[in-house]
Amino acid sequence: MLFALLDYSGGFEKFLGLLVFQPVIAVLLSGLTIVLCFIVGLPIRFNKTINQWWTKNYILTIALVIVGLIFLFLSLLPPFTEAVTLTIDEEIVNKTIPNTILAITGWFIFAFAFLHTYPPYIVRQKLASVASRF
Repeated sequence: MLFALLDYSGGFEKFLGLLVFQPVIAVLLSGLTIVLCFIVGLPIRFNKTINQWWTKNYILTIALVIVGLIFLFLSLLPPFTEAVTLTIDEEIVNKTIPNTILAITGWFIFAFAFLHTYPPYIVRQKLASVASRF
């Protein structure tokens, strides 16, 4: 949605199209991201050794979230943007778009790390002891 709003140019009809179709596309892509990250992350959930290592090294997930956000930010910077030529209403328009590889890579790294962040073992033990009191 942010990329679409940053690139918006047009009249009222295009604005309505942006408001109607962009949220639908955003929901579909978010759902696809969650499904793909869930499938890729299944070993973390089902393999006890990997799960223990992943939860013990929770700093890795925080670092991956930061790396994903950095990739997304870099994809917007002028040295990394891509130039494309479009034909809009029989008029040739040159546009710069975010770097596709950096944006997609950053999005999936961020989403995977964010969806697979587990609290440290000590925090889970304290929460379990508090919950057992009730």
